Amino acid sequence: MKNKKSVWVIGLIVGFVLSMIGMMLGIEHGGSMRSIYGVFLFGGSILDSLSINRISRISYEREFPDLVEKEKIEYRDERNAAIRNRAKAKSADIIQWCILFMAALIFLVSDCPIWIVFVLVGLYFLKSGIEWYYTNKYQKEM
Repeated sequence: MKNKKSVWVIGLIVGFVLSMIGMMLGIEHGGSMRSIYGVFLFGGSILDSLSINRISRISYEREFPDLVEKEKIEYRDERNAAIRNRAKAKSADIIQWCILFMAALIFLVSDCPIWIVFVLVGLYFLKSGIEWYYTNKYQKEM
């Protein structure tokens, strides 16, 4: 069932129908059913994009089976796995600082209780502590 193109074509059709239902509800009812038509529109869009992606991937796998096998081997390679893990770690560091900055900015602008800010700072320190623990643990293992 993984490579069945017909399942994904049906998913594409269902996604299109859900999107159309969402748009029609939005046009007819305006703001009264906003969350319902939003769910239909969002669900249909996600299903459409997922189906298009899988259909194109299945076509690619059928057309170039030797390249697909080469991609699988490269994906399992230790060096590539280490590169992916390093990229994930770097992106997590950047996202962490962006989230902390945005949360601080939002709480400074709005009149939120100070304990919310302290909880966020505490979560940040907890994340840093867990990161420090695992860094030391992995250094001892390697």
